Amino acid sequence: MTRLQELSALGVGIAIDDFGIGFSSLAYLPRLPVDVVKLGGKFIECLDGDIQARLANEQITRAMIDLGDKLGITVTAKLVETPSQAARLRAFGCKAAQGWHFAKALPVDFFRE
Repeated sequence: MTRLQELSALGVGIAIDDFGIGFSSLAYLPRLPVDVVKLGGKFIECLDGDIQARLANEQITRAMIDLGDKLGITVTAKLVETPSQAARLRAFGCKAAQGWHFAKALPVDFFRE
């Protein structure tokens, strides 16, 4: 944790990837010098799923976005692949997202030109 605080003090932005999946813990979030939390794509995929899975994941996704806002942390939704997912996330107040809905991955040569 000390190393993260040192990096943050130097102006290095810190992001947690796949938050909400596996071992990432809400208990550590207020103590970490985190700028961005990337919400695991499994939550986003289910926004287009069957009604039962969708309702549960909508509640979790909304709660994570609200928590991020309250803590001053940007929540980035990962694996946004459809217009309906993007629209739902916007309606939930999500300000950052990434995925194929916005752009496919580009080869490195694209940036060399």
